Amino acid sequence: MKPKIFTTVFFFLLFSTITLGQKSLISLSFTGIANGQYAQLSRIDIRNLDKSCDTTLYWPDTVLVLDPIVGMNDLHSFSENFRVFQNVPNPIKENTKILLYLPESGNVAIDVSLFNGKQVASFSQELKRGYHSFLFTPATAETYIFTATCKSVKKSIKMVSSLSRSSSGCSLVYTGAGNEFEGLKSVETSANFVFSVGDLLEYTAYYNGLTNTLLFSPTQSTLITFIFYPSGTPCPGIPTVTYSGQTYNTVQIGAQCWFKENLNVGSRINGSQEQTDNSIIEKYCYNDDVNNCVIYGGLYQWDEVMQYVITEGAKGICPAGWHLPTDAEWTTLTTFLGGENVAGGKLKETGTTHWASPNTGATNETGFTALPGGTRGYNGYFYSLTGSVYFWSSSQNDVSGAWDRDLLFSSENVYRGNEDKTFGFSCRCVQD
Repeated sequence: MKPKIFTTVFFFLLFSTITLGQKSLISLSFTGIANGQYAQLSRIDIRNLDKSCDTTLYWPDTVLVLDPIVGMNDLHSFSENFRVFQNVPNPIKENTKILLYLPESGNVAIDVSLFNGKQVASFSQELKRGYHSFLFTPATAETYIFTATCKSVKKSIKMVSSLSRSSSGCSLVYTGAGNEFEGLKSVETSANFVFSVGDLLEYTAYYNGLTNTLLFSPTQSTLITFIFYPSGTPCPGIPTVTYSGQTYNTVQIGAQCWFKENLNVGSRINGSQEQTDNSIIEKYCYNDDVNNCVIYGGLYQWDEVMQYVITEGAKGICPAGWHLPTDAEWTTLTTFLGGENVAGGKLKETGTTHWASPNTGATNETGFTALPGGTRGYNGYFYSLTGSVYFWSSSQNDVSGAWDRDLLFSSENVYRGNEDKTFGFSCRCVQD
């Protein structure tokens, strides 16, 4: 059984700002949905593209708390050197160690709070320059915010507890000063992640071995949901489309929604005739046999399929809400499937009922079910039924040629070609 292929698209749901006792804090929460059900994100990478720093969240830690800085001057001041290192271990088992570094002596105030702002532990003491360690023991499975303040400079980390304890409360214990602290990570994670309102952040989510990246400049606390659609299944909410008396199935492939069948719309004309701009959709059926249109769909010249416009992404002869795919959209499809060298096999119907033997590499794991409708060529001749299918794009190369995609019985490739607009090729529609 072949593994399911998933991809991602996303939407944003804004909710009220979570202050965590500090009005300036911004909370970014991440979640996922696959096939209508909750999807556990294994990892989220966040990069600040304006300040060239990054941090990573690992399940079950799915919240990033940002403490916006006033400006870049902070990076060269005391705040750059005052550090709170990420707790180890995180997530917390029984307890966890936190290390902070003071570049000069001063009073350190520490507040540990729940995500709703309720304080669960605190500490305040004059500490000397150097490293200082603390031991935190949680009470329940929660997300805790550890905030240390010294000389008006604040540093926060997020600590995740996955263990429920019977203890009545949390505890924070100062365990002393020293020049080194064994067992801690040698580098900081979110402690070194700096952010100012207006910075552009790049988020990359990981689920089932796949990734998706989005860009977003947060200004308030935000829930970011990555939605995963299983490829090869009907498009969510649009399993079929009825158009011109015929019902077409849909198939989700990556972030794209495609017709599962070749378009078969219009009035048949003989292959010896040219299709014309006469307000009637005209089609060729292979060998002028209407039964071939029923199986393989119609064949159309480029001008006819575009309805005599040259705009990329034009609706053409597709129904409302759909359009003839652009050259770039075909590339998006083949790239998602691993590249042109293997994408053809994943798109072709399996077996030799319609494809000529050996139908190399055909798996149809996408559900696209490409069929070899052949071509109407020069002077009205038809050729290559069962041997190939040529799909038009809505992108022209020049006044006489347009880009297409070709699949052959003898290859698992998808071939990108520039063909004469007078050829009669097959057509697939993609959702707007």
